[in-house]
Formats: sequence, C-alpha cells, structure tokens
Amino acid sequence: MTTKTSKAPIDPLREFLDAVVTRIEALETHCGISSAAVSSGGVLTSSSTHTLEKTPSTRHISGAGDTPATKAFDKYLNTTVYNFSDICDDLEMGDMGQLLVQTFSGMKYVVVLASKSKLPDDMTEFTQQLSPLTGPVGEIRKLRLNRDFDNHQKAIMEMLTSVSWVTCRAPAQLPAPFVKDCIGSSDFWSNRIRKDFKGKEDDIAKKQLEFCDSLKKTLQDLASYIEEFHKTGLEFNPKGVSVAEAAIRMSDNPLQDAAIEANRKKDRMANRKNESIGNTVKGGNMAGLVSELANRRSTDGSSAATGLRKVTKDQQTWRKEFKGEKPKPQPVVIAPVSPKKPVKKKKVGLPILEYQERGTKWVIENHDKETVKAASESGLLEVEITDPKQQVYIFNCEEVTIKITGTKLKSIIVDSCTKVNVIFPTIISGCEIVNSKKIAVQTDGVCPVFTIDKTVGVTIYLLSDETIAVTSFTTSMSSEMNVSIPDGDDQKEIPIPEQFVHKITNGSLSSEVSDLYH
Repeated sequence: MTTKTSKAPIDPLREFLDAVVTRIEALETHCGISSAAVSSGGVLTSSSTHTLEKTPSTRHISGAGDTPATKAFDKYLNTTVYNFSDICDDLEMGDMGQLLVQTFSGMKYVVVLASKSKLPDDMTEFTQQLSPLTGPVGEIRKLRLNRDFDNHQKAIMEMLTSVSWVTCRAPAQLPAPFVKDCIGSSDFWSNRIRKDFKGKEDDIAKKQLEFCDSLKKTLQDLASYIEEFHKTGLEFNPKGVSVAEAAIRMSDNPLQDAAIEANRKKDRMANRKNESIGNTVKGGNMAGLVSELANRRSTDGSSAATGLRKVTKDQQTWRKEFKGEKPKPQPVVIAPVSPKKPVKKKKVGLPILEYQERGTKWVIENHDKETVKAASESGLLEVEITDPKQQVYIFNCEEVTIKITGTKLKSIIVDSCTKVNVIFPTIISGCEIVNSKKIAVQTDGVCPVFTIDKTVGVTIYLLSDETIAVTSFTTSMSSEMNVSIPDGDDQKEIPIPEQFVHKITNGSLSSEVSDLYH
C-alpha cells in the first residue's frame, strides 16, 4: 500500500483558487479586457493596492465599470460646468473657475463612491467622506475678489448650496426640487448683474450676461440630471461594499501600497514554509489566504469566485442516487399553527360620565361596550338635560349608544370616537363631529347646524320636517357622509358631496358639485 505525502488542508483550496484566477485572467485576455486590479502574474501592482487615505483618485473615479449615472455626470461636467468655469476665467475672477471645477469633480467623486457602496444605516458614515466636495466650497467662500465681483460671488455661493443634494433623501427632502429652489436664490444676485449691464453692447457686458445665463444653466442641468438618475436621493449600490471600504478602494497612497505589498510577500513566504496544520496557524498561512482573497477583489466588490457556476444536486456524484440507492423519503413535518393572541385594546384614562357645574357641561369619556354594560342594564348611556344652557362633550368612546333626553340643550361635540350613536332632542347651537369614524347621529327635534371635520363615515338622521327646512351642513376634510330624511313611510338617504369642480371665471374661482351627485 503506497503512502501519500501529507498536505496542509488549505493547500488544495489554494491550488483550486489559483487555477480559477488563472482561467479568469486567460478569459479576460481573450476578450480584450484589461484588469486594473491584478497584473499578468497574479500579483497586485503598487499602483492598484488599496490604501487608507481618503483622497480622491482620478483613476478610480472614471474608466471601466462606469455606471450610466457616472457617464451622464461626466458629460455634464465636461460641457456645462467647464463652460461656466471658462466664463469665470474670461472675467478674471481669480481662482474661481478652477475651484468650481474642483467642486463638481468632488461631486462626481461622491456619485461614484455611492455607486460602489451600499446605503449605510447611519448617514454620518457617508457624510464623513464628503471632504472632496466640501473642501473646494470652503475655499470659494474664503476667496477675496475685487469689489466689482461681489454680486458674482454671492450668486455662486447661493448656487453652491445645491451641492447638499447628495444628502437629501425621500420622503424628508427630494434632491431635484432642492436644487431648483437654489435657482431663485442665485437669480436674486444674478438679476442685479443683469440690471447693471442691461442695454450695453460691449464685449464685457455680453460676458457678464453669459455668466448669469451659464450659472442658471448649471443648476438647471444639475436638476435634470438628478431627476433622471437620483430622483429619490443619491443612488447607492445594493451589492456594493461599505462606504468606508469603497472610499479606501478609491484612494491612492504609494507608501501604503509598498507596505501592503511587503506584507503580501511575507505571507507568501510563510505559506511555502508551513505544511502542517499547526504550523499553518502559527505561520500565518490562513492570514495569507484571507489577504490573498481580499487583494483579488476587483474595484466593484467582486471576488475571485464571482460568477462561477454552482454545482447542483444532480451533479454531486457522492449522493446515493449515483450508487443505485434510492434516498429514503423524509417525513413531512407540519409546523403547528400557534393561535393568534387577541389584541388587547389600550384604554386611555378611566371611563367618565359626569356633569360639571363649571361650564354647565356633561362629560362622557373613554367608554366602550364593556363599561356601558357595567354602568347600565339597558346598554345605553343616558343623559337628562335640565337646563337649555347645558352642553354635552363626548370623547374617545367606541361602540356605544348615547341617548340625550330633555327639552333642548345648547350643543353637542363628538370628538375622537369610533362607531358611536347619539340620539338627542332640539339643539340651540349645533352638533359638531370631529376626528371620528363611523358616527350616526339622530335628532328628534331641530338642529340648525351640523359641523363635520376630519371624519370618515357619518350618517345624520333628520326625523322632523321642521329641522329639514332649517338644517345646514358644514364639512371639511371628511368623507362618506350621508343625511337620511323621511320619504313617506321609509327613509331616503342623500349623500353629502365631498367632490367638487372648481373653475376660474372673470378672475374669480367658482365651485360646483361634481356630476357624481346629480
């Protein structure tokens, strides 16, 4: 019996991964794709090694792997922004043109950073990476120009308020409307420039007007770009890496590159020397493998094994199906269905039914079916009015019927109630229903006004011809409203309109009930 030389458990995996990477590199070479992350020998070059410094790198901001949003921003930067920068240079505004280009290049850095990273749970992690954008804005703020350019600099500062769109997210704030708001504030100062040079035909006046038009176009084109690619907020990559890691991959530091390359060489030497499991752990072979896998990641976060075909069950020859044995059927286990726990209603305060001398008011609060059964055998809450100055206030009640007796009372208010029925005699002032749902009220006498506000589902029963002739209804922010009136021996239900048609006629607005109610 022959004996085989023992190998460390990690070696077959290393050989497999090396073979995979070699095949991928051969495929890339055949397709004409150049790898920015791995050299032909499979070793990272110092210029492509990731660093910890958070400075933007032109190589990583543009090139292969650009998203449509990045390419569109490139076009915006190379046309609109550069044109505005050239106009600033023609007007001899110092370093303004150069700083504007740096600002919008920093904005591109932020767009690319988002395209390579996933949305962070805490946006503070993202705002810490905005220095390439905020730095040039601070320099523009410190810029000291000739007094003739005061309005120009103020208009530009109002325009640069728009760079904060990268932190806007729905529903709190949409980025495109935020940028459009900056157009008006910058126009305030631009219009002063237009006024100073209005009617002049010399080249300087034309350049001044071009400055105003180009500044406005810069904002308008930015808003259009955002509406197309970042409508609800800066678009992140759901499959990307963390913001911090993406920022590291987009930075360059030759000293850090050299240090990482030296560590990688040490790992490779340690891997060759250690063969046993114990030595593998002591020598850092596992750390070398982890470092190797991390270094083989591409700029978009893909690993060396990304895209490999998965071995399905029918291709796994170790299974019993390939030995002529049929797998034993597994018993189906049905998970018991746990009974749903009844939802307990949270009561707000103790149930109240009392008359308050101060204010001459009956107060009915926090009642439901259970409290009514405990307080009354009839299942009704009854209130007897003894003075026309008395009023009734019903608050936070649910599924109860309240009957008010007596000759007449001042008013009734139904507030924050659900499925409540109220029966009452004549009211002097009126009945008000607010913040409620599914309310039914019935007057046996006369009620001059019903006021309905922020309520869904109201039915008003008018039983006497006297009240039908005088009753009016005032509604706002309410729906599903009906009034029921006698129609022979039956009741006729009429919907109260909630939809109207508004027209402007002779400079004034006229409103008509929608045809739905005709």
